[in-house]
Amino acid sequence: MARYMFIMECKEGSEEEYKRRHQAVHPELLKALKEVGISNYSIFMDGTKLYAYMEVDDYHRAMKELETNPANRKWQEYMSDILAMDEKGDPKMYLIDQEVFHLD
Repeated sequence: MARYMFIMECKEGSEEEYKRRHQAVHPELLKALKEVGISNYSIFMDGTKLYAYMEVDDYHRAMKELETNPANRKWQEYMSDILAMDEKGDPKMYLIDQEVFHLD
């Protein structure tokens, strides 16, 4: 199982709303994440910066499958008003996929 990290950002002033929404993640999204092989998924927050960690065998395949998943599309639309978005209207994400140390 490979480990991945990515960085995102919520809009300034939306920090509490971001936390609130993640207290009740849609069950169908949780199911979809597991169906594409994602496990041990955590998001950490420092101000507006979001640091996400997940384990998945093939990150790029999982993301491609999620792109068309209705539950994920619904969640992305729900979160779009409080996340920093790119020019395509997707959340700005910076993938960090080079692991240099791991202690198990």
